[in-house]
Amino acid sequence: MTNEYYWNCIPVGKESAVTYSALCAMWGKDRRTVREILHNLSLYDNGDNYILIRSSKDGGGFYKTDDQAELIAFKKECLNKGRSNFAPVKKINRVLNAQFEDLQEALFNNLRAARIQSGLKQDEVVERLRALNEPIDAPMLSRFESGQCLPMPSMLRKMAQIYRMQPEDLIAVNDTASLYVI
Repeated sequence: MTNEYYWNCIPVGKESAVTYSALCAMWGKDRRTVREILHNLSLYDNGDNYILIRSSKDGGGFYKTDDQAELIAFKKECLNKGRSNFAPVKKINRVLNAQFEDLQEALFNNLRAARIQSGLKQDEVVERLRALNEPIDAPMLSRFESGQCLPMPSMLRKMAQIYRMQPEDLIAVNDTASLYVI
């Protein structure tokens, strides 16, 4: 069955709202499948001006409407739910960023200094690493040197070989810092 079929089964108007149970019976589907169909219908746009509404008032149910006042109220409800769902994200980001900063402080990254000390340009290092079968480009090397990301151990060993250093001279963990692994 198509979205058009399911869309046409949804009644118009709040007074005709249909429940999950009624939709399950009407479509011969389990609750989870009906929820998926309703999700797809909320994204479905056949060019008409009706919007699928889930009413949580008076027993709840699903219906279509093009009534401007109802659409404005539903939009406000959706935005409030979104804000509520995303409210913890700010704190989560703060906590994760603090852990990442602790991790960054715990790392000693000497890649750029080692390259410069070796008298090599980024393009030269990239060329030598590619000759050693390492898939890398200058932007990736720059991200390694800035600490945005780190090379895999095999690449780190090859970089150490190019710079005539030990891998632990290029990147090391500061044992005095507390290290959080996310």
